[in-house]
Amino acid sequence: MATLTLPTGYTNAEWEPIVRKGRKLVKQRSSIQFDLGDLVINALVGHPRGHGEVGQVIELLAHQIGVNEATLRRYYSVASQWPEEKRRPDVCFTVHEELARVRSRFILIRKDPYDPFSKENRWTVNEAQRIGRTMPLTPTNSEERLAKTRRLLHSDEDAAEAVKEMIARPEVRSRVVADPHSRNMLREAQREHWRQVDREIEAEEDLASVEEAEEVEEVVEETALPGVGREAPLEILRLIGSFASFFVSLQRIIPEVHAQDYNEDTKAAVLDNVHKARMLLDWCESAITTGRTDMDKALASLLKDEEGE
Repeated sequence: MATLTLPTGYTNAEWEPIVRKGRKLVKQRSSIQFDLGDLVINALVGHPRGHGEVGQVIELLAHQIGVNEATLRRYYSVASQWPEEKRRPDVCFTVHEELARVRSRFILIRKDPYDPFSKENRWTVNEAQRIGRTMPLTPTNSEERLAKTRRLLHSDEDAAEAVKEMIARPEVRSRVVADPHSRNMLREAQREHWRQVDREIEAEEDLASVEEAEEVEEVVEETALPGVGREAPLEILRLIGSFASFFVSLQRIIPEVHAQDYNEDTKAAVLDNVHKARMLLDWCESAITTGRTDMDKALASLLKDEEGE
């Protein structure tokens, strides 16, 4: 037996008997698989096979000998493509199956290809799949690994999750940003992302404006004092409308307020605005109840500062 590639921790003396026994078992299994395929071929000799007879023979035989019908059909199909004298007893049945539709299979099977995984010259399922133009179970080069990855990550959701995991690796990030084409795609993706965010925000703001205007109108009608109708002075209607808008805005915001999220700076900013709002409300209450519309210096200074901002 040629020198084998050994698993970590094994000596050649330990590993070689295991491989030898495994290959013997595979050879025995392959022989049985071909024997079962040949059994169907021989059963059909001298009998018609053009009107479903093959399927009937396989179905009945499979049930009566205790094997899966599809499996027996597969054995028959492969055996039909490989006359006994063209088969290699030392090459497994699955290799013959992978090569069954290759036109030059009888010539190819004679020479052992180099297997880059085991580093031996021998037929493996991987090499047969590569020649048969199917995806190897164990990719051995970059092209095959990428092809298998593309096949597995066919959905956008799976691909996105894989990319997020991969770019967490510093070396992967470095290689991606080092490539000009990748950088351009990332920049374009960022621009498109923020364009989409802007469109969604604009749509939400438009919807909120319409809804808020409708709610304000409802609140104005519900909170209007007896005797105050549409014929009231414009200033009074605007004042009531301002209060209504204020109420609606707070109703939207308050459920999202969490005191524990405030630091000292944000607390001070909020309390400052509460103080300003209270001063304005106090002045409004005084003006309505007393008829005095003059304002003290503090309120005048506050309004001046707000206008300046």
